[in-house]
Amino acid sequence: MTSLAPLRRSAAPADDPAPSRRRTDRTPYVLIAPSLVVLLGVLAYPLVKVVILSTQKWGVAQIFSASAAPSFVGFDNYKTLLSDPDFWTVLVRTVVLTVAMVGLSMGLGFGIALLMRQVPAWCRRGMTFALVMAWSVPTFISTEVFHWITEYNSGVANWALGMQPHNWYTDATQGLAVATAVVVWGAVPLIAITLYAGLMQIPAELVEAARMDGAGTWGVFRHITVPVLRSLLAMLTTLSVIWDFQVFNQIWILRNGAPSSDYYTLGIYAYVKAYAGHDYGLASATAVLTVVALLGVMVVYLRQIAKIGELS
Repeated sequence: MTSLAPLRRSAAPADDPAPSRRRTDRTPYVLIAPSLVVLLGVLAYPLVKVVILSTQKWGVAQIFSASAAPSFVGFDNYKTLLSDPDFWTVLVRTVVLTVAMVGLSMGLGFGIALLMRQVPAWCRRGMTFALVMAWSVPTFISTEVFHWITEYNSGVANWALGMQPHNWYTDATQGLAVATAVVVWGAVPLIAITLYAGLMQIPAELVEAARMDGAGTWGVFRHITVPVLRSLLAMLTTLSVIWDFQVFNQIWILRNGAPSSDYYTLGIYAYVKAYAGHDYGLASATAVLTVVALLGVMVVYLRQIAKIGELS
């Protein structure tokens, strides 16, 4: 038995890399720890505070009087919210707007990316410059520009369509269509530039082989372009859903800070409940339900990010 111990010791390699590998594996966690601490401090506290507020009765009295402590109401705010027909109307409107905005943004962005691959270099540089310039315009400015374009008396849109004068905002459907155009106009540059970068990563040999096998333009697009860009398309789509589901500024500015109820999205609905109705508990419950609704989309987004990281 005593002779086996030296054999076991000699069987192990002299320079075992396992300890150093274990030390190296901790390095990313150490490097990311400061950022995580900051994120927890900046994001976790407000989120926890909103969840707590959603279970309390918070109104004007609690704001102006330190002695008026908020009362715990449990899930009453959620019951009130879910039994309110206006909430469900706003939710459906938000979902429909999100689908329209994301669909148009992704369709136009993908189309522009494909076009950029086909045009000459000088034209592609001009398109890239124009997209970056459009992307750099603040939301407030771009929304005001669209507001001017659709102005009642002297709007360019009314003049071009030959229906001057025309009020685009009397009918909420037309007003929300303008808001959708503002959102799409701001979202397309990022999508187009990102997808163009993805298109440039498709090996030319793969496309040539497909064409030699008899694949036409549609066949190459369907069987090569889309599968190669699937992860990138999914990431951009989920990111667009997260952004567009929370649309607020464009509608609020177009309606001069006083949108009627047929313009409400979930973000505007929560804001009005909080600052016009002074029911902060109900507004917090709306915010919590919005976060819950987006959790599934966020999980998809994080999975796509992880997949892209594995592929690279």
